[in-house]
Amino acid sequence: MKKRGLIYLCAMSFLVGTFMLAVQSTSAVTSEVDQQHTAGAGSVAIFSGFGRFAQSFKPTKTKLDKVQIELANVPGGATLSVAIRRKDWTTWIEGNVATVPNQAIVNGWNTFDFEDITLLVTDTDSYGIWVTCPDADTQWKYKAGPSEYDRGFAIWQSNDMVDWDYNFKSWGYEPASGDDSTPDGDSTPATTTDNIAATGEAPASATSASIAKPTNLTATYFDQADSKGVKLAWTASKTSDIDGYKVFRSDKEKSGYGKIGEVKKNVVEYLDENVVAATAYYYQVRAIKGSEQSASSNTASVTTPADIGPAKPINFRATDVTPNSITLAWDANLEENFTGYKITLLSDGEEVKSADLDKSLTAHRFEDLDSATIYEMRLIAKDSNDKVSAKATVFQSTNAPAAGNVPTTLTLMLGGALVILIGALSFLIVERKKKMAIT
Repeated sequence: MKKRGLIYLCAMSFLVGTFMLAVQSTSAVTSEVDQQHTAGAGSVAIFSGFGRFAQSFKPTKTKLDKVQIELANVPGGATLSVAIRRKDWTTWIEGNVATVPNQAIVNGWNTFDFEDITLLVTDTDSYGIWVTCPDADTQWKYKAGPSEYDRGFAIWQSNDMVDWDYNFKSWGYEPASGDDSTPDGDSTPATTTDNIAATGEAPASATSASIAKPTNLTATYFDQADSKGVKLAWTASKTSDIDGYKVFRSDKEKSGYGKIGEVKKNVVEYLDENVVAATAYYYQVRAIKGSEQSASSNTASVTTPADIGPAKPINFRATDVTPNSITLAWDANLEENFTGYKITLLSDGEEVKSADLDKSLTAHRFEDLDSATIYEMRLIAKDSNDKVSAKATVFQSTNAPAAGNVPTTLTLMLGGALVILIGALSFLIVERKKKMAIT
């Protein structure tokens, strides 16, 4: 009898442990493919001696778990280093968000896993998978235009190839409720508090005479259905090996300039969407090479029309996500004739919900959404003349339902077995006591 009771106790302990592990595993957050491009059949060498190589992407998940890239022509013993970097609008932020150094690689898909990082999911932030390859043979699978992936592009030999994409996958997830992790890497992009003056970095006080400045800068007001602002154009620097250009703005002609954007060397125009009506703006552009800057271009100025509509909402972002809701926030608009907002939620390009919001609001929550679904949110500002701003856009996926809250077949079976075993053990204990009482 003692032996039988011991067997039952061991069996019960085993099944209780299995049951607890099953419940714990179902409640764990599981990552899934967020962004990907897998259609590339060609391949190009990614030897770092030729320049820099990367694939940019815009995530919809706020946590990044790992990335994968597809390689070809990999020699024996080859290694590769991968870094994740953030891009604020047009500027790659210095420093890596995550790195995997010198990992052995093979032909086919290679996984680069790192400690989970928190990402910014906005319409102005993107990320890049940057690779460092020490050999001239290894190649990255890719496809050249027209691009099938519209949330990023390839960087080949330090050049933006906007119609190229490398084969890659980013894996991410939404954290459990209550996780208030701040984004890894640099902080949220600088924004304006008065919707007029720029708050970015000032032009460098020391300039390089070896870098020719851009010339013939012009500024004109630009207005189309989905895009409006001050359009800048200039003549390229005569220095061929620059990295790009920094764009500065002020509300005063002689002082107060701050950086509002940065573009690559093959781009000689910029659209400033953060402008308000009946306001004078002054612009300068500098060529950059590493940490050095040219002298400033000529100053170009424009006064925006009085009836252009309000400025595009600033810092529009998702701040909280659940399986059935998305909460969004943005910076306050302080324009005098500003009257409110219209916010719209879309799925696969089709409008799902919309709301007109009071001017005092800087947040909104969409509820009753489908779980594990990517939504597009648009926000426009309105004024008293029925003019509207350019739209701010955020893509965000709702969380998957918490698996721990959904009974599975395994959980139910284990639960039933546990109940039976507890009943059997109780019966054995009672019988044992009866026999002891008789003796």
